[in-house]
Amino acid sequence: MKTKETKAWRDYEAGKDYKTRLGLYETVRRNERFYRGDQWHGVGDELPHPVFNLVRRITDYLVASVLPGDVSIRYSDDKLPFVENAAMRARIEEGLSVLEQNTAYRWKRTKMSALTQRALRNAALSGDAVFYCWWDASYRGGQPFWGEICTDLIDSTNLFVADVTKTDLQAQDYVMLSGRALTESLRREALDAGHSREDVRLILPDEDNSSHASDLGAIGLKGDEKTTYLLRFFRENGEVVFEKATRHCVIRRVHTGLRYYPVAYFNWYPTKDSFHGNAPVSDMIANQRYINTAYAMVMKHMYDTAFSKIIYDKSRIPEWSNEVGEAIAAVGGGSVEDAVSVVESGKLQDGYLELIDHVVENTKNMMGATEAALGDAQANNTSAILVLQQASRIALTQVTAELCRCIGEIAAIWADLLCTNSPPGRLLITEDGHQCSTACPDYALLKGELLRANAEITEVTGYTPAATVTLLDKLLDAGKISLEQYVELLPDGTLPNRASFLQKIQEKGLVTHE
Repeated sequence: MKTKETKAWRDYEAGKDYKTRLGLYETVRRNERFYRGDQWHGVGDELPHPVFNLVRRITDYLVASVLPGDVSIRYSDDKLPFVENAAMRARIEEGLSVLEQNTAYRWKRTKMSALTQRALRNAALSGDAVFYCWWDASYRGGQPFWGEICTDLIDSTNLFVADVTKTDLQAQDYVMLSGRALTESLRREALDAGHSREDVRLILPDEDNSSHASDLGAIGLKGDEKTTYLLRFFRENGEVVFEKATRHCVIRRVHTGLRYYPVAYFNWYPTKDSFHGNAPVSDMIANQRYINTAYAMVMKHMYDTAFSKIIYDKSRIPEWSNEVGEAIAAVGGGSVEDAVSVVESGKLQDGYLELIDHVVENTKNMMGATEAALGDAQANNTSAILVLQQASRIALTQVTAELCRCIGEIAAIWADLLCTNSPPGRLLITEDGHQCSTACPDYALLKGELLRANAEITEVTGYTPAATVTLLDKLLDAGKISLEQYVELLPDGTLPNRASFLQKIQEKGLVTHE
């Protein structure tokens, strides 16, 4: 008797079929190979295998150009303009302020800047970056209850939706993530969830690893048995339901009480009528292959023809010797010149190397990675170089806008998770400037509001910390700012123990308060 497959697994198979027809799996694997330098995969040994990794150089530049400097998140409530009670309005506004300050603290504590950098690299390689936010009920934070928000990255090949032509995840009938875990671990989880041992035996190891996002992902420890699991999110009565399943077993199902699907994503380059985007690395593969092959052919040519060869008549000269000063005997009469000739070294076609250089230069220019942008230009006019660097990033404003939208969605999901899972009285750590404190919003009140989040990001500019210090020195010398303001405005990392230093300044009366 054939075991019935779960609904999640049937949706998963349909999603895999769509990605396969789209060529997503092979595209992501190929792009990842080229980025890490494995650019001769599947090619024979007829030519040398040089690697001039233009793909990585340009990709790292694109990621660094989009990577935000400071992130500022603001919460709003769509119901607030209609609240007539002044006291109620004040409580809502106070709660929004606490959420904003807690989000600023959380962004730094969870190292979201580093996670965002990895997300941008994922998007550059695959076309999409996917964030998954979840509530870790096992986390202990020093208060008499457990639980904290976690944020992870998911490969775009592991994201599945109900309608592949919609780009709004929150409007989908379901959103699903796939992953792989040790088979025994999933079986233990099913037993803990109350399943019988007969049901647990339906959790079987995978037979096919073809859906991995990279070649290395299919390589595991010898003897490890892993099983694909699915995290499926859908709504019932307006609230999100979470379901974890394998092919033949629904491990657990939970009514989360959440309003938003805990998944946010963005495309690098959006694609019409598909929720998957296009990756910039895909546009560089053909040129990278040509550059590598062209240089390989030059190397092969030099191997074969770099040195002259001697041809001699063996009927007249039985053996040739290259020993210095050694006499070579010739048999028979006639001119020796007729018995020996030299084949000169081969000459490379004029303009061949210049053509390769043109391909390299034009590839970088078309991707916006000009010499000025990469820092390879002569620094004769620093201001002009900064202008050119900023101009080269104009083409990336679309990516920056997509990232900004995605960060806003992450912040809204964070607020939804906090307000749903936090008990009354839970204190949140807040940060305002360089000061940390605690506050407790009204979670039940905020849960009933129509919360929205908007993110504003600033790009990393060419204005270095050293230049900032120089400007602050001039302002302090001119008396335009106080010593306290000078210390507060110093870039992070330039003055250890900033807070204690400020306190000492105030204690010694070096600051005049107006």
